Amino acid sequence: MEGTRRPAIQESLPVALLAGFDSGSVEVCLRQLGPELHFLVADSEEEALRLLGVQPVALLAVGSDVPGERARKLLDAAEGTPGAAERVHLVLAAGSELTLFQDLIDRDRIFYLTQEPGPAADLVAILRSAAAHWRRGLLRPGGSGPRPDPLERRMRGAVRAIASRREPAPAARAAAEAVEELVEADRGYCLLYDPVTDTLWEGAPGSPDERRESAAVGLVSFVTRTARPAVVERMGADPRFDREADDPQALGDERFAAVPILDPDGRVLAVLAAVRSPDGPEFSGEDLEILLRLAEAAAPTFTQLRFLEEEAAPARLYADGLFREKAIEHHQDGLRGEGDLLRADPRWMRWTYRLLLGVVVAGLVFSLVFKVREYASGPAVVRLGGRTDLTATTDGTVSEVAVQPGQRVESGRLLVRFYGAREAAELERIERELEMQLIARLRNPADTGAERALLSLRAERELAQARLAERELRAPRAGVVSDLRVRPGQRIAPGQVLLSLAGEGSDPTVLALLPGEYRPLIRPGMQLRLELQGYQYMYQRLEVESVSNEVIGPAEARRYLGEEIADAVPLDGPVVLVTARLPSSTFEVEGKVRRYHDGMWGQGEVRVRAERILVALVPALRALFEDENA
Repeated sequence: MEGTRRPAIQESLPVALLAGFDSGSVEVCLRQLGPELHFLVADSEEEALRLLGVQPVALLAVGSDVPGERARKLLDAAEGTPGAAERVHLVLAAGSELTLFQDLIDRDRIFYLTQEPGPAADLVAILRSAAAHWRRGLLRPGGSGPRPDPLERRMRGAVRAIASRREPAPAARAAAEAVEELVEADRGYCLLYDPVTDTLWEGAPGSPDERRESAAVGLVSFVTRTARPAVVERMGADPRFDREADDPQALGDERFAAVPILDPDGRVLAVLAAVRSPDGPEFSGEDLEILLRLAEAAAPTFTQLRFLEEEAAPARLYADGLFREKAIEHHQDGLRGEGDLLRADPRWMRWTYRLLLGVVVAGLVFSLVFKVREYASGPAVVRLGGRTDLTATTDGTVSEVAVQPGQRVESGRLLVRFYGAREAAELERIERELEMQLIARLRNPADTGAERALLSLRAERELAQARLAERELRAPRAGVVSDLRVRPGQRIAPGQVLLSLAGEGSDPTVLALLPGEYRPLIRPGMQLRLELQGYQYMYQRLEVESVSNEVIGPAEARRYLGEEIADAVPLDGPVVLVTARLPSSTFEVEGKVRRYHDGMWGQGEVRVRAERILVALVPALRALFEDENA
C-alpha cells in the first residue's frame, strides 16, 4: 500500500505515518492532505516500527486495527526511534481503558485521543491541526517539538514590556531590546515613522541619543516605503544601504534584516531592524518569521501611541514655546482685545557681549605672551664611570672563577681560569725535552745539533707559555668586580664579555639617544631632563656635556650601547648621542637613597625650540616675531 498510494517524498513537507487505518480513510487523507504531508502507511505494528526506524516521522496516527494495549506498546516502542522527541502522537482507537495513556497525556506526549476513530473528514482535520502544532514547535531554538515553547514565553514577555510603555521612545527602545533577544542579534533598532516630517527616528526627543533620519534613503526607508520585509546577507554590498539611516555602527559587512510594523489600515508605524556581525549566522526564514510575529504583536501598542501622539500635537505645539502662555490664555478665554507687545530685555545681551569680548581679548593676550615648547625626546641609559668590560680572546671552558661580584682586585690578579690541560701538558713536554738537550749539550759542547735543538725548544717553550697564559684572565688594572657573567663549566666564545671592572670615585654619566633631526639644535650647556624607568615623575635636570658630531642609525647605536642593554632600548630611527654627568652615584626617591646601576634606562628630553601660541596657530606670523630659542 505504501508504494502505490503515497506521492514522491519532498524534503520540505513533514512525514505522517498512518498505522492500522482502513484503505478508505487512507485514500481520503492522500487526496486532501497530499500537498501538505508525506504519508507512510503501515498495516501492522512491526511494519510501523520498521518505517519509524528508516526516517524521522513528524506525525504518528494509530487507527482501529491497533487498539488499546497494542497502541500503547507501539507508542512505547516508538520512543526509541529517530525523531521521537519532536513527534506528535494521535491515538484514535484507545478503547474504553483510557487510563493506559494517562501518563503520556500528563507528559504532553499525545496530541489527541479517542476511544474509536471518527469519520474520514474528522481524521483529515485533526491531522492538519497536528501538523500545524508540529511546525509551531520547531520555531523555538533547537526544534524541540510541539511541547511548550520558551520562545512563546519570551515573545509574550517582550510584548508586555512594549505595551507597558506610555511614550513612543521607551516603547521603541523595548522593541529594539526584544529584537536583540528573540533573534540573537548584535544590535536591534526600532525606528518610528513620522508621516508629518517624513522621517524615521528613535530616542527621546531633545536628548543626546535622539537619532532622526530621512525616510528617503537606506534599507529601513525601503521597508517603510514598500511595507515589505528585507533580508540582506552583506549590508555594504546592497545599493540601498545607508550607514547613518540603517546602522551608525556598521562597517559594511554585517548581516541585516528588517520588517515593518503596520496599523490596521496597512500604514507603516515603525520599522524593526536586526544586525548581526559577519561571523554570525545568516538571518533565516525562521528569524524573519519571529520578527514578523513581534511586529504583529506590537502593532496595537504603536497604533495607540500614534493616536495619542496625534491628539496631543496641538497642546505640545503650544507647550514648546511657539506662543506665549498669556497669548494662549487670551485665545482660550475668547477675549477680543489685543494683548501687550512682545518685549525683550536687552540687559543680558549687553552682559553677554562684554563677556565674549573679554574672553576674546584674554585669549589674544595669552596667545601673544605664552609659548609652546618643542622637545627632543629619546631613551637615556645610565653608565658608571671607569667601567671596563673584559672579554674572552679565545674559546674554551671555564674551570675556575677566582673573584666575586663587588670584590676589589689589584692589577694582575687572576680573575677567571679556563680549562688548559692540553697547553700545560705541551709546556711540560717541551720543558723535559729542553732539559734533556741541555744535558746533552753540557756533555758534548762541540755538538752543534744539540745547540740548534736548544734554540728551537726555547722558542717552542715561549709559544707554549703564551698559549697557557691565554687560558687565564687577569685584571688589567685595579678596580671593583661589578658584573660577573660566567660560572665554572660554562662554554665561552671569543669576544664574549666575562666580567666588568668599575673604577672607584668617578661619577656616573647619562647617555641619551635623541632623534637625529634635532642635531643642529642641540649644543653643550643645554638642560637635559631625565626620568628613570620605574620612577615616574622623579625628574633630574642635568647639563649636557657633549654632543656627537654625527647622526648614526639604530644598529650602530645598539653596538655602541653594548650587548647587555641594546635589546632593551627602543630605537626606531637615526639618533644623535648626547652625554650628561650625574651629580652623584645615588638618587633619592620617596625619602630613601638609592644607588645608580649601570644599564638603568629611562627617558631623556632637551628643549630645542619655543614659539608663541599665536605663531603656532598662524604660521604666517613667524616673519613678525623672533624665536629666541630657535
